[in-house]
Amino acid sequence: MKPNNNKLDVQRFSRYGNAYLIDGTVLIDAGIDPREVAGYDIELIILTHCHFDHTCAVPEITRMTGAKVAIHEEDARLLDDDYATASALFGERAPEISPDILLYGGEIFESDNFMLEVIHTPGHTPGGICLYESETRSLFSGDTVFPDGGIGRCDLGGDLSDLIRSIELLTTLDPEVLYPGHLDVTDADVSSQIGSSLAHARELVV
Repeated sequence: MKPNNNKLDVQRFSRYGNAYLIDGTVLIDAGIDPREVAGYDIELIILTHCHFDHTCAVPEITRMTGAKVAIHEEDARLLDDDYATASALFGERAPEISPDILLYGGEIFESDNFMLEVIHTPGHTPGGICLYESETRSLFSGDTVFPDGGIGRCDLGGDLSDLIRSIELLTTLDPEVLYPGHLDVTDADVSSQIGSSLAHARELVV
């Protein structure tokens, strides 16, 4: 999918959650049927957070491709926990994942065609991240924000105050395209949609 003549080459796959393949080499999240990405030369899997619906295919994809796995260090420590990863909600055990790269926020992953900046956005999980490609103004938001003012739930080890601060950080960006962890990709006044997410989160404060 290449919205609005955006030169970022993105393919979306959806099973449990959205997974995005950039330039055929970098996969953002892996809640997919591994067969969907068979034949691609995936070099890196970046996980936006530790939940099963975003990580379940990692072991098989790494076996197929030898791809390295990156995740924020706060969520890396939760990867073997059936409950912190929400695997138990799916009637599954946490997938066996050994990260190669621990993220802290501020890292840059780049190639000739893109430059992805890691933004630490805790709230849904302690180590949740978003990825921003500034040239194409593309925001991969994981489960931090969704279209139409949606937000990630905080009752699986998250924290609403952290989520509010994270969404406040996202409002300082100027994204043109939102690639969420669930629901459809959107390019309809994305900044306004993120503003609605912030308002939604603030309404939940008791």
